Amino acid sequence: MTFKKLGLVTLTAAAAVLFVLGTTGASDAKGKKKAAPKTSPWCMSEPAPVCGVRGGQRFTYTNACYAGNDGATVVGKGACKKGGGKKMAAKKPAAKKTDKKK
Repeated sequence: MTFKKLGLVTLTAAAAVLFVLGTTGASDAKGKKKAAPKTSPWCMSEPAPVCGVRGGQRFTYTNACYAGNDGATVVGKGACKKGGGKKMAAKKPAAKKTDKKK
């Protein structure tokens, strides 16, 4: 009967050691970036203009699908406002050149 108890204790200890060794490895989640949302090359949804930012510049896209495929981050619904909402200075009309023949 002592051999049965000794075998059971040995088996339990071996299982505990293997469990501890298996859980001490480096986590796969550490250091991984969040996966970018998968985008489809086929953007067949209804037109719903969005404003997206890519490379520090704003662009108006037909919908969020096109913005995602272009690598832009959607920052608002609707077309982007020109000039960031600031009023633009009026352009001065160009001076007309007159050719005088003598």
